[in-house]
Amino acid sequence: MADRMLQTRLGFDPASATAPFVATLVDVTGIVIYYCVVLLILQSTLL
Repeated sequence: MADRMLQTRLGFDPASATAPFVATLVDVTGIVIYYCVVLLILQSTLL
């Protein structure tokens, strides 16, 4: 909420600023899921 107000005061369009945030969130989520799966596979093969 405060982020939107700051963007509006600075003259940025909140809708266009949301796209990079969502893309970053999706990328980070994918990386976390990838490493969780890799850890599960490695734990099952190393035991």
